[in-house]
Amino acid sequence: MLKHATVHASWLEIGPVLLKEIEHSPAFFLLNPFGHTLFTYDDLAPLYQRTSAPTELCLLVPHKQVELHLMAASHTAASASALTALLRTDRWKALLPKGEVAAETKEIGHGLDGVIDLLLTSVQQHFPWVQRIALPVQVRPTLVETAPYTLLFATRSKDSLVSMNDALCAYRRRLYKQSRQGVLGEEWFATQEQERLAGEIQQLCQRTLQLGQIQRPRRWPDLRQQLLLANFGQFTLDEYDEVIGTLLRQGNVLCEWRRRPLEDEERRIPGNEDTLLWK
Repeated sequence: MLKHATVHASWLEIGPVLLKEIEHSPAFFLLNPFGHTLFTYDDLAPLYQRTSAPTELCLLVPHKQVELHLMAASHTAASASALTALLRTDRWKALLPKGEVAAETKEIGHGLDGVIDLLLTSVQQHFPWVQRIALPVQVRPTLVETAPYTLLFATRSKDSLVSMNDALCAYRRRLYKQSRQGVLGEEWFATQEQERLAGEIQQLCQRTLQLGQIQRPRRWPDLRQQLLLANFGQFTLDEYDEVIGTLLRQGNVLCEWRRRPLEDEERRIPGNEDTLLWK
């Protein structure tokens, strides 16, 4: 069995052997299916279908490589077959610009989102939660932009979903803070960021109340997950819990607690066994 070993090989070369060796071990996979040699659906299927142990899958999608493969697929049958073999559909053909002149230009880039969506749909057939994540990077002081990459994160674990959400949220805020360190007016930028976050939390509070009154969910964890998926990487789990705590203290929602409180009830967070009553 492989232990503490460094393996110099591509996934296409070592994947089947490696999966057999770690069959019953939790694993986190990070792969780029749009490399020089396109992956096929069959190459990824063992990861999609891996249920013998906890499995987290990240597919890193370089935008430039997707555009190059899409352009190649518009010119040769072999490239077209390869892209279809990865996405398991030929619907990508509808994303191609009309006319050969357009296909030779950078207009091919308009199909990028469509290809990523097709890959996401393929992954969603096997994982209950798949998130499409934009990756921010610092370009220069005070300037943060989205990198030309997309990360598809797939998991079957609610805990892993929350962990990735919190990690992404922390990364974005840390990056924003670092981009303004040492610049003129650093304190002003920090104050503006605090005010912006406070405003977003207030909007989240209003949205939570609105959904609660419309859907009338009985369990806070269910509504919290719905909000987390809709705002992935924007707020931490603790901030969602602060929101329901605020609504409880304001009397906008009541809670029937399953167990008697052991401490200050205002600081309690409703769990799966507690029932929300929306006004």
